[in-house]
Amino acid sequence: MYQITVDTWRDHGRKMGLSDFSPKTQDLLAVEMLRSIGVIDKIKEGNIAEAMGPAAKKWAALPKGPGLGNQYPPQPFVKYEAFFAIYQANGGKGK
Repeated sequence: MYQITVDTWRDHGRKMGLSDFSPKTQDLLAVEMLRSIGVIDKIKEGNIAEAMGPAAKKWAALPKGPGLGNQYPPQPFVKYEAFFAIYQANGGKGK
């Protein structure tokens, strides 16, 4: 769901005591990954644009911010405006 690899799951999942790869577990892993790169507070504050750069280093399909490409060209990525529209449509707040 979040492009979580087996190695990432092993690293974070073991530390967190997780034992499966269910959608709920993947959500927990994604939040922990965002926390580990120091952007979870920015996301909670609604400062999504500022969180994107560090998050794009973990998730190649994310843009680095508004009007920017991704961290790993030529990997396909979603444009910030499309990402943010989906984020808001699913209850996300911020700018």
